[in-house]
Amino acid sequence: MELADVAQIPDFSNDTLLLLAERLEGSRTFQELIIREVELDEVYRRVDAAVRQSEERSADPGEHETLQKVRDLVFAAHDLASQGRPLDAASSLRAAMTLEPR
Repeated sequence: MELADVAQIPDFSNDTLLLLAERLEGSRTFQELIIREVELDEVYRRVDAAVRQSEERSADPGEHETLQKVRDLVFAAHDLASQGRPLDAASSLRAAMTLEPR
C-alpha cells in the first residue's frame, strides 16, 4: 500500500497502531500527512467508543484509565501530524502501544 492511499483501520490494536506509526514515519508530503490525519481520526473514533463503552459497563478503573490514556495519545498524534511533525506523532502512537490496564 502506498503512503498516498488511506489504510483500513479495523481497530486500535497494537498491530494497527504500529502500522500507522510506520506510515507516519514515512510520510513527508502535505497530502500524505492529511491522509494520516484521516487514519488517526478513525483510530480516535474507535478508541473513544471503547472509552464510552467502558463507562457504560462500569469497567475496571484501570482498564478505563488505560483507554483514556490511549485516546489522549491518539489525539496528540493527530495534532502532531497536523503540525507537520509525523515522527513525533509516531512516537505518541508507540507510547500508546506500551500501555496496559492495571
